[in-house]
Amino acid sequence: MSFEILIFIISISLLSIYYFPFQVFKIAIYIPYFVYKTLVLWKLRLDSSAMITHRGRIEYRGKGQSDNMLLYIHGSPGGYDQTTDPGKNYSVLTPSRPGYLGTDILSGSSPEAQADCFKALIDELKLDKVFVMGVSGGGPSAMHFAAQYPENTAGLILFEAVSYSEDFRGKDEALINAWDMDLFIQLSFMTFFGSKKLAARMLPNKNNRTRLLSNKRNVELLKKVIWSIWPISRRRHGIKNDYSQFMNLNIPFGRISCPTLIIHGSEDINVDINHAEYANKKINNSVLYVVHEGDHMMHATHEDEIEKQIELFIAEHS
Repeated sequence: MSFEILIFIISISLLSIYYFPFQVFKIAIYIPYFVYKTLVLWKLRLDSSAMITHRGRIEYRGKGQSDNMLLYIHGSPGGYDQTTDPGKNYSVLTPSRPGYLGTDILSGSSPEAQADCFKALIDELKLDKVFVMGVSGGGPSAMHFAAQYPENTAGLILFEAVSYSEDFRGKDEALINAWDMDLFIQLSFMTFFGSKKLAARMLPNKNNRTRLLSNKRNVELLKKVIWSIWPISRRRHGIKNDYSQFMNLNIPFGRISCPTLIIHGSEDINVDINHAEYANKKINNSVLYVVHEGDHMMHATHEDEIEKQIELFIAEHS
């Protein structure tokens, strides 16, 4: 993301807010906004790779040099840009799920079909076994992958993962129907006008705000994931499909035989900890690790604690 261009747009926005009514303000920033959005879309295409498989074109990004591969399945909304950095003992492969960025929704709308997409991708990349990590809305398709392809699954990690049927549409209706420009304005003011305001807006628990503000890296991690939902127009097919699929999940828990680590925050209000407890009961070879005071943004407030658990799990089952 070009922060110089972003600051330029925000500066114009502030001047426009001061001198003009809101609707005129939107028109005043449209040209620089359009240029910036074009650059972002261009960078998203440039930073990813794509593989043509029997399931269609699968967009992805790989990072790291380790032989242990973590297949990172992003949340809702997301894309290959909503990922994590490689660890000490693993590399990261992040596909854009169908409906997100450069992977067409026709490649697979159901969690089962999306698992087939992941299998097609690793086959083309000649990867034999992977650790698969389902994050939030990526949980169902990650679990289907582990169930459908046990021979390719070294281990399963569920991170704040959706694990049973639930209708999330009412809670997230504003996000589902957001326009790119309106969301851009909201995210800009949220992330570039003081870390304290960002912490207060995103983190209900005061202790988590302190954790966030104690390290600049924490703040950057939070900003990174916040911006990984934009532009929403390139992710809208995926998020609408996800929220429809979440209402009628049929996860084959009994067929998941690989070692499974479930990580969930005790204060997650986006995906309740009941989801983690349910998966823990249903998956035989599973362990539940609860992050005290962790919420849905806990990757930015409890990074070291979470990373330690992932590293240990991969080391144990490599």
